[in-house]
Amino acid sequence: MLRVVQFGLGPIGQACARLVLQRSDLQLVGALDLHPDRVGRDIGDVLGQDASGVTVRDDASEALAELKPDVVLHTTISFLPAIEEQLMTCIEAGAHVVSSSEELFWPFARDEAFSRRIDEAARARGVAVVGTGVNPGFVMDLLPVVLSGVCASVDRVDVSRSVDAGRRRGPLQKKVGAGLTESEFRAKEEAGGFGHIGMIESARALAAGMGWNDAEFSETFGPHMAMTAHTTEHATVEPGQVAGIHQTAEVRTGGVLRATLTLTMAVGAKDEDRVSIAGDPPMEVVVEGGTFGDTATVAAVVNSVPRVAASRPGLRTMLDLPAAAVSPLA
Repeated sequence: MLRVVQFGLGPIGQACARLVLQRSDLQLVGALDLHPDRVGRDIGDVLGQDASGVTVRDDASEALAELKPDVVLHTTISFLPAIEEQLMTCIEAGAHVVSSSEELFWPFARDEAFSRRIDEAARARGVAVVGTGVNPGFVMDLLPVVLSGVCASVDRVDVSRSVDAGRRRGPLQKKVGAGLTESEFRAKEEAGGFGHIGMIESARALAAGMGWNDAEFSETFGPHMAMTAHTTEHATVEPGQVAGIHQTAEVRTGGVLRATLTLTMAVGAKDEDRVSIAGDPPMEVVVEGGTFGDTATVAAVVNSVPRVAASRPGLRTMLDLPAAAVSPLA
């Protein structure tokens, strides 16, 4: 049984902890968070269930040195500069890391120096560090790469993901700008750190998985405007206001378009994932109702634990690992 510490207790972190507590092959031995309303409480109390004997702590170095986990589930922040110290703390404690940080899914082009530091530290301590999730981590990158495994040749890949943000957690609705005016949306876009994180990471991972060397990448981003009114638990969207985002990425080799990734994440959007491969044979896979992101992200993180724990040390990606699979519940 692998010993697990949950690092970060936002909505995704809490859901990860809840799933770990249900698993027969994993043992939750610790939880880390900085929120004063959580620190010092039993994780079961934080999750609204029976006490587990695991107390939420705020000193990661001290807790990890004492608890000696095999794996840390890291669910804090999306951006590389903000998580480096956290990752290094886990690595120095000799723990493998599975993170939901979108930029960590494919960090090499975004920050080569960061990637080198994490890789060298992880190798030195004999642990693996991996970023994963549903998107990036599965729908727009890993899934089309896996599907191409039964193709003799591939000319082009088109992936679209449409998500009804109104069914998702509050922070995500805020992240896609639900309820903003277009001018407010543009101001947030200008400030940076807004919208879906990880689109270009998906494109780069897809290109690497398909063997498209010397690929060139481009990305577009803009608001998806509401045509009708929508009300969710977290936001009210009127006609003419922003319902969410519309984002694309393109991959070219030698000037030839090889892949398009299209993401619509908006309140009221149709839930659907679609992968189309122009190849021999051609393939089209449609996930009716989409891949529900909140549940799938948690499952992707937790189900990856055994694979990451058995992985070669260093900074790894989901393309390096055997495909994750669900494990029995207790």
